[in-house]
Amino acid sequence: MVLPKSNSYAFNLQKDSVPYYLAESKKVVYSDFKQAEKLLKKAETVAQKSKDPILIADVAHNYGASYYIVGSYDVALKKFMEALLLYEANNHTLGIAKCLIGQGLIQQGIGRNEEAIKLFKGANILIHELKDTVLESKVYFNIGISQVELKDYESSYKNFHKSLKLAARNKDANMEHLSFNRLGNLHYLKNDLDSSAYYYQKVLTDSDLPNEWERSFAFTGLSEVYIKKGNYKKAQEYGLKGLEAAKIAQAKWDIARAAEILSIAYKNENNYEMAFKYLAICKSYNDSLFNDTKLKEINLLQLKRKEAENEKLIAKNEAAQHKLKNTRLFSVSVILFMLYLLTIIYQYTKNTKIKEKLYNELEVKNQDIENQKVLITAQNHNLSELNQTKNRLFSILSHDLRSPIASIQQVLGLLKEGEISDEELKVLTEHLITQVDNTSIMLNNILHWSMTQLDGAKINKENVDLEAVVRDSIAALELTAKAKEITISHINSHEDVIVDADKGHVQIILNNLLSNAIKFTPLAGTIEINYSEDDVFHNIHITDSGVGISKVKIEEILNFDKRMVSEKGTGFEEGTGLGLLLVKQFLSDNNGKLDIIYHHEEGTEFIAALPKAKNF
Repeated sequence: MVLPKSNSYAFNLQKDSVPYYLAESKKVVYSDFKQAEKLLKKAETVAQKSKDPILIADVAHNYGASYYIVGSYDVALKKFMEALLLYEANNHTLGIAKCLIGQGLIQQGIGRNEEAIKLFKGANILIHELKDTVLESKVYFNIGISQVELKDYESSYKNFHKSLKLAARNKDANMEHLSFNRLGNLHYLKNDLDSSAYYYQKVLTDSDLPNEWERSFAFTGLSEVYIKKGNYKKAQEYGLKGLEAAKIAQAKWDIARAAEILSIAYKNENNYEMAFKYLAICKSYNDSLFNDTKLKEINLLQLKRKEAENEKLIAKNEAAQHKLKNTRLFSVSVILFMLYLLTIIYQYTKNTKIKEKLYNELEVKNQDIENQKVLITAQNHNLSELNQTKNRLFSILSHDLRSPIASIQQVLGLLKEGEISDEELKVLTEHLITQVDNTSIMLNNILHWSMTQLDGAKINKENVDLEAVVRDSIAALELTAKAKEITISHINSHEDVIVDADKGHVQIILNNLLSNAIKFTPLAGTIEINYSEDDVFHNIHITDSGVGISKVKIEEILNFDKRMVSEKGTGFEEGTGLGLLLVKQFLSDNNGKLDIIYHHEEGTEFIAALPKAKNF
């Protein structure tokens, strides 16, 4: 939005004259409103002494323009109307056009953009007759602003460029700054962020320095752009600059806009204290811009203007006096009726809000109760599952511990009786080692699973040589594999396979994956271990030659986060169902992932991925 300059007194700029004080006031109005107001009072004193109606109207118009700039719309409208009556009485076309523009800006400021456009177009007809391209540039600019508010972006784009073209021809730097700023805002609304930033930067980097008002608009606009780009630090930097410039200019609307955008920038960075601070600033200035009292004052001023127009008609035609009296009486009756109606509506609304508040409080309490019920139900369900898991573990433990203990008892009995040869002892010893190893793995899994159920389980990450851990796992399970005549092929990587993880977790992951592969590999089968990598992960591939896992079972393993029912191995081995649960849990704790690929009639491939260590 931009106000027209008066040129009716450009010829006379001697000190202690109306033109001089008005010109000086315009120089400081954007940066120091109080000083501008003092200069206007001096101009008013000189104009009143001269008794020149055009000078008096010029002063009133400049008052309106100044109060509009700082957001005091009620005072601004009153001054524009005072000036309009004087200009109309003296048939001053340029003054009438300027007052129409001022009223249009007020309508624009309170959101009545269609009415504003009508006023601007009416002013433009008069300006076109006067061939005043400077003022015409401003009118096109103001029409463009209202069209943006009405979301008519195509028309607004054309009018901003008309304004910019005329401003360049007139060498009007201030008007160019205004147009660049609004083109930046328009491109922002169209989500063309780079073009938006381009136009804002043209304002801030122009050799003809912009005033504080335009600097505030450009800085705040850049803040909006960087919020959309997700760069909240930059958004805060430009937002603070925009707020500072708006405060210097004493522009309430710009202060409110900058504060609102700063609030959003801090909120998106989860800095709620600063977000609330600037939101409060925004609200306080928005309230002062245009509260209900000021709206009533504006409506009253508009009514007074209509009454003044009617009084002119009365002077011309006495016959209209009776009609005017009836109209006034009707208006008063309507106003009284509206006041009565508003009182009833107010009381009804007040009572409704009280009821709504009580109802909402009751709803919140009911929701709290419902949430507690859901929580208790979930806790009971989890407790039931834990209890079932406990019973299953005790059952498996009693079964699996009985076998190796019974075998040990039998071997000890045979040794005692001396009824066993060295060859038979060797075979039995290998069998016992396999059973004890399986039982040890089962007990370790149960121990580690129980630790994951406790709060505060610690993860100690370090650089871990994945190949070395694999070799340890193969050595630990060598006898178990040998008992089933299984060949384990470990294909070493040509480069270091170093991961960033908890070494104990990695050992458990590999022990369980390799143990699982041995369990489901048939007699005299093979297991292949190899490696791959991508930009983020080192991957270990463990492929068995068993019958493979069904797609349903693969989905269950990958998607369930609780203990699964264990299936018997090719040698009828049993398990707790905790092994793969631990694999998934520890991979997740170390930012890794698990994948399973079924090769038709060729077995199953388990792929465990762990993050690469830095500097490797």
